[in-house]
Amino acid sequence: MIYVEVIFTVHPSDRTAAASYLLQVAPKMQALPGHRGYDVLLDASRDDAVTLLHQWDDMATLDAYRTGPIFAQVGGTLRPMMTGAPTTSVYDATLIS
Repeated sequence: MIYVEVIFTVHPSDRTAAASYLLQVAPKMQALPGHRGYDVLLDASRDDAVTLLHQWDDMATLDAYRTGPIFAQVGGTLRPMMTGAPTTSVYDATLIS
């Protein structure tokens, strides 16, 4: 399974709008082939950070998302709110138990 962590910063006044948008688009993402999970996290110690966690079956399904229309739509909506470049980490995980 592939886990993706995306952390981005926004002006504090835009954080609720960014998180709300991600929750609004969640059903579209969750319907994508190979998508296993989706969480939006807000750090209580920072008023400018949003974290998005994705779970995918494999790199092929993640790559299909990254080159697809939903990725472009989400980026087009969120980039104007961002105060810096997002940090993306991709992990290849194996379930142990």
